[in-house]
Amino acid sequence: MLPHPFTESFNKKLTGILLVFAVIVVQWGLFVYYTDMPSQIALTDSVITISLLATAGFFMWYMIHFVSVWQAHVLIAILSQVICLGVSFTVLLFLDMEDMSIFRQSLPLRLLIGILSWIILLQWYQLLLKNEKLEVEKTERIMAQEAEHKAVLDKISIKDGARIHIIHLNELCCIQASGDYVTFFTHSGQYIKEQTMKYYETHLPAESFVRIHRSSIVNTEYILRVELFRKDSYHVKLKNGMSLKASNSGYKLLKERLSL
Repeated sequence: MLPHPFTESFNKKLTGILLVFAVIVVQWGLFVYYTDMPSQIALTDSVITISLLATAGFFMWYMIHFVSVWQAHVLIAILSQVICLGVSFTVLLFLDMEDMSIFRQSLPLRLLIGILSWIILLQWYQLLLKNEKLEVEKTERIMAQEAEHKAVLDKISIKDGARIHIIHLNELCCIQASGDYVTFFTHSGQYIKEQTMKYYETHLPAESFVRIHRSSIVNTEYILRVELFRKDSYHVKLKNGMSLKASNSGYKLLKERLSL
């Protein structure tokens, strides 16, 4: 369960208190202006009823984690309003209000403030939960992509018509780019597959396979020798007789992998 949004920090606690205080002031002002309720009684009534409404709204955060159907939310909202109205009526009786018709005068204002506050609070809670759900889903997608990105291949499968060729990594001499395809060179021949060099650069074992050029990945077990071709350019000779170009950065990476 997520922490309550009004208790995460001191600033949010202070914001919650100030919001409750603001609603109390608004209700008190409306009661004094639109009804015949005495100012002192209106203030006492507003403090008690809005505090009760705020308490119900505070615990609503925990309720919506377990009750997700909107009908239940409506029922809880109605129940909260009924309780607040009952407490308001009791408070006025306790304060010896002579004319209880004032309570009837204040009903529209009470319902307006109560329902509006409840709707705003509930919508905000649901927005927070929705954003958190989206954030969790985004994190899970990123983790899944990272896991897929880090997954190391132990073999390569290539479909050729009705046949499927399985290339074990110890049989793979090198890989070369061919447009949107890559060509695998093995003892038994060459195989073509639609895939990117970047994919195999990140999914083949780094200790054995090195990308020596933007168009070439070589299996270090098949390297016979490395020759300087011209400045910042090298040729990598393989045991099967192939010769691959290596860029300056590819050569440096190859030296690092071979601990030279």
